[in-house]
Amino acid sequence: MPCVHERIADALDRWQESHWHLHQVENEYHHADAFRYSVNSFIRSIREVPDLINMALQGHSGFKAWHGPIKKSLEQEDPLFSKIISHRNRIVHRSMLVPGSKAHIAAIRGFTIKMALPYKVDPFEDSDHAVERFLARARKAPIVIGFLAPDETQVLSVIREWKIDGIEEEVICAFRKAFVRVGEYLSDVIEHLGGERLSSQPPQCFKDPRIYQYKKYPELLNAVMKIAEQSAAPNHRTPSAPVVGGR
Repeated sequence: MPCVHERIADALDRWQESHWHLHQVENEYHHADAFRYSVNSFIRSIREVPDLINMALQGHSGFKAWHGPIKKSLEQEDPLFSKIISHRNRIVHRSMLVPGSKAHIAAIRGFTIKMALPYKVDPFEDSDHAVERFLARARKAPIVIGFLAPDETQVLSVIREWKIDGIEEEVICAFRKAFVRVGEYLSDVIEHLGGERLSSQPPQCFKDPRIYQYKKYPELLNAVMKIAEQSAAPNHRTPSAPVVGGR
C-alpha cells in the first residue's frame, strides 16, 4: 500500500541511505580514511531511522503505546543496534571513531589462502602503503617472500579485517545484520499501519565479504619473484626468521 510507505517516506529513505553507505564501507575497505568516514555515515543514518518513524507517526492514534516496546526492543535490547547507538553518540558528541585494524600479507589462489603472515597495519594506513612497506622489508630480508612462496598461480594480497569496539563481528557482516534488523523493524511498523511487510530476504547485492576484505596485487608478481630469487641465491645470507610489521 503506497499510502503507508508515504507516511514513513523519510524513514524508508534514511534506511536506503544507510544501504548506500554500507556499500561505500565495502568499496573503501582498503582506504583507511574513506573507510572510517563511510563507517561513520552508515552508523549515523541507520540510527536515525526509528527517530524518523517517531516523528512521522507521533500523532497517529494509539501508535505511541504500540511503538514504545518495539522501539525499545531495537534500541536497548538488540545487542548490535544498541552498540551502534553508543558509537553514534560518541561520533556526534565526543570523538572520532577508530575501528580496529587487523591484517595479513598472504599468497592466495582465488579465496584459498596458501600462506599468510600477520602484518601490522595502522588504522590510518591504506593497504597500498602497507604492501609497499612489506616489500621494502622483504628486500632487506628476502626469506619473508620465501615463506609466502607466491608464483604464477598465487597472488600477493593484503587480507584486512576491521572491527568496531564492542562488536564481535567484522564490520561488513555486522552492518549487514544491522541493516536487515532495521528492515524487520520497519516491516513491523508497516504491518501495524495496514501495509505489507518488506521482503525478508537479504539484498542480492550482499556479496561474499572476502571480495572486499582481500585486496590482490597481481602486478607485483615480478617484483616478488625477483626477491624470491635473491633469497634462493647460494651466496645470499638470510636471517633466521621473517621480520614483518612495524612502521
